[in-house]
Amino acid sequence: MESKRLQKNDERASLLHSKLQEFYGMPSEIWSDVHWESNGFFGCGDMSMGRHATWFRFLVKQLFEKEGKPFPEHYIYDWYKMGFFSTWSQSGIKSILCLDCPKDLVFSIRKSLDAANNYFFLADPYSFHQVIVRGIVDVFDKSIWTLRDVVRQVEKAGSENLAAANASTSNSAIFPQNRPSVRRPEPDYDHLHEAARHVFHCTETLVVTTQLLERMVLRHRDRMMMLSNAPEEELACMRQIQDHLGCYQGMIYAFRCRSEAMQSRHQNEISLAFNTVAQYHSKVAVVDAAAMRVIAALTVVFLPATFVAAIFSMSFFNNDGSDGGWKLSSEFWIYWAFAVPLTVMTLAGLLLGNRILKFFSMIP
Repeated sequence: MESKRLQKNDERASLLHSKLQEFYGMPSEIWSDVHWESNGFFGCGDMSMGRHATWFRFLVKQLFEKEGKPFPEHYIYDWYKMGFFSTWSQSGIKSILCLDCPKDLVFSIRKSLDAANNYFFLADPYSFHQVIVRGIVDVFDKSIWTLRDVVRQVEKAGSENLAAANASTSNSAIFPQNRPSVRRPEPDYDHLHEAARHVFHCTETLVVTTQLLERMVLRHRDRMMMLSNAPEEELACMRQIQDHLGCYQGMIYAFRCRSEAMQSRHQNEISLAFNTVAQYHSKVAVVDAAAMRVIAALTVVFLPATFVAAIFSMSFFNNDGSDGGWKLSSEFWIYWAFAVPLTVMTLAGLLLGNRILKFFSMIP
C-alpha cells in the first residue's frame, strides 16, 4: 500500500487514520511530520485481551543505473521509506500493514509467508517481523553493494589515472600505491562529494536500523520472559524467532561495519585527491622558484657592472679635459648625501615594513 493518501490533511485521510488506529492500535501521533520524516523507529504496545501491536519504519537509500549512461560513473537514486503496522491476538486477528515497500521486498515477503509455518503466527506476534526483517536485509544488501560499486569506481579511477601518467614517463621507480602524477591532476570533486553524501546516508540509516532491531529483539525477549509458563511448543517457536531476529540484527550490524569502512575508504580518496593537487602545485612552485633563482643570479651577475657604468656616466665625471684625463667634480658629495640616506631608509622600510603597516592599521 502507498502512503500518499495517509499523508494528506483532508477529511478522507483523517477517516483512514481513525480506522487504522482502531484496527492496528498505533498512537495518533504516528501521522505527524516527525514520524513521516523519521529515518527509523520502533514502537509497540500490549492491548486488552492479549492483543499486541507494533509500528516501525525503515529507511533505505538505493542507487540505480541512469538510463543510457554507464554505471557506476552515472546513477540516480531513490529513498525507500517503508512503514509497517501489525496487530496480533492469539484468538483473534493477526495482520500486518506494509506501506511504500519496493516490489522486490513485496515479492520476498509473499514468498516467505507462503513457505512459513502457520503455527508460528499462532504462537508469536513477532513471526511477522522475522519475515519483514529478512526482506529488509535483502534491501540493505542490494543498497550497500551498489554503493560499494560507486566507491570502488572512485578508487579504480585513481589507479587508472596513475597508469595513464606512467605511460608517458620512463621512470620505473614509481610505485602504484603512492599514486604520483607527472601530469596535472584533475579530480572530479563534484562526483567525489556526491558519492560521499550517499555513503553518509547509508551509514546513518544502518546505524538507526541497528538500534531499531536491537529494540525489537529486546522487546521480544521480554515477551518470552513474561510468557515463560507457556506450552513448550510455543516457547520453541518464540526461541526460533528470537534466534532469527538476532541473526538478522547481526547481518545489519555487519552491513553497518561495511558502510563505515566504505566511508573511511572514500574519505581517504577525497583526502588523496586534495593532497595530490597540493603536491602538484608544490612541484610547480618549486619549478617557478628555480626559474626565479636563475633570474636573480643573472641580475646579480650584471648588477655590479651596471652600477659602475651608472656611476661613471654621471655628470660628476668629465673626461674632456685638455690633458685627456678624468676630472671629478667638487660637488660629488651631493651624490653621497642623497644616496646613503635613501639606501638606509629603504633597508629600514624592508626590515620594519610589517610593524609600520600594523601601526597605521591601528589608527582609527
